[in-house]
Amino acid sequence: MAAVKKKKLLTYKGKPLLRCGDRIYYGNLEDKFILALDIVESTDNKDIRSSTKIKVQLMDNTGELGKGQVYRKGERENLYKALDIGEWWLQDAIQMMG
Repeated sequence: MAAVKKKKLLTYKGKPLLRCGDRIYYGNLEDKFILALDIVESTDNKDIRSSTKIKVQLMDNTGELGKGQVYRKGERENLYKALDIGEWWLQDAIQMMG
């Protein structure tokens, strides 16, 4: 019987990143809050596509994924800046609840 390989998830600061089309979910799926990052605009530079406008939303994760109440939202000009502010929002929300 062939060994089953476990697929590694992409992570940022120890939390998983899951991409569904132009939406990226960041955070542990067991936590009360999750971050949703929507790619609004992107450009093509040679062979690389880079995001130029990202919508960031801190949302409730107790119901269906991506359908929760939005507690904070904003826009940033690239993925790094969006993850940076979003990760801070997520940590703050988790600490307030815990």
